[in-house]
Amino acid sequence: MAKTREWNIITETGENIRVTLEKKQIIVNGNTPIVLKTAKSNESSILETVYDISLGNGEIAKLCIGTFDGKYALVYNGMDVETGLEHKIADVPKWIFIFVALYVINFFVVLGGALGGAIAMAALAASARIAANQEKSKAFRYIMCILIYVGVTIVSLIIAFGVSSLLNRL
Repeated sequence: MAKTREWNIITETGENIRVTLEKKQIIVNGNTPIVLKTAKSNESSILETVYDISLGNGEIAKLCIGTFDGKYALVYNGMDVETGLEHKIADVPKWIFIFVALYVINFFVVLGGALGGAIAMAALAASARIAANQEKSKAFRYIMCILIYVGVTIVSLIIAFGVSSLLNRL
């Protein structure tokens, strides 16, 4: 969020509202800046941090920032202001936290360090995206998350045993 971003919203009443994101602050129509962290919404998830932005006319826009990809979108009435496309806030089911715990255990027990952390975070990001995909059945999402975890565990074990074997030879 180093750059300044600016969006123009035309409300349903025809009012033009300028929203500016600058240095972790939101400025609506040039008014007093709002510190971003004070506007955090309870709609946030591990995939997306959501902030409620009061437009000053009783309406709310939502600033959505991707946790893993850093992409952000200003959403007004369910539509991305920039693209005009529908934006659904990522709704990650609670069961994904079982996988969070499993990846943490995997990190401490099987393969730690920078490599283990990177593998665990990439797998967790993929699992969270799959879990949040409401277009797929629950069974499919469960199975895919389990397969990713099993695959990551196998790869982690192979790497850990390979490194251990290499170190024993030295």
